[in-house]
Amino acid sequence: MLADKKKIIYGRDSMLHYRFAEEKDLQDCVELLTDSFFDYPYFSNFIEENEKRRDFVRSIQSIAVGIYYGKQRMMLAEENGEILAVAAIQSPRDKGVEWKDYVSKKALQTFLIGGIFKTLAWISMTEKAEKVIHSQRKPYWYLGSLAVKNNRRGEGIGGRFLKEGVIPYVAGEGGEQFTLLTNTESNARFYEKAGFSLLSYEELQTPKKRMGNWSYCMDVRTERGIVA
Repeated sequence: MLADKKKIIYGRDSMLHYRFAEEKDLQDCVELLTDSFFDYPYFSNFIEENEKRRDFVRSIQSIAVGIYYGKQRMMLAEENGEILAVAAIQSPRDKGVEWKDYVSKKALQTFLIGGIFKTLAWISMTEKAEKVIHSQRKPYWYLGSLAVKNNRRGEGIGGRFLKEGVIPYVAGEGGEQFTLLTNTESNARFYEKAGFSLLSYEELQTPKKRMGNWSYCMDVRTERGIVA
């Protein structure tokens, strides 16, 4: 049974609290994700102009946050009421963000901001990036996003969030395979340190240059006895 969105999950020996997003949190989630992914190659390789890129990233994140929130799988890490990190989690039963979500009436602003050809190229690249993940035969959970507030990076918040909140939640829901993809070497090292195993590495062509694409997986069944 999916945990109530308002239920607070306390981390082990941690000052961080973990809970699911409520409607009042959504805009803060969008802004945190926008700031975090602004310079990410997934976006910077497509749109170089800073102001236009920020609007494009914000539009993409608004779509994603709405979808994950609707499925009650937008998890937050907070300290003294301040949201410090966000995780978007997809179960095997969820469809996640699909191509049609980007071309809905609500998302037309994404095309207006990014331009039709660049936006279509970005959607195509996203589908290629996720191909290895979606080819998994076993039912899998997917970490769509994990972002830490920019001014709190380097404090170990992301790692604690994974260990104390995200992974125990997936394990507690009966998950087995927990997958993700990332596009920077530093993030790849972070997930390997957290216990994820490399499924594949490839380079994807973007309008600006080739971009690394790492796919990872973790068997979370060993985590089922852990209470966050």
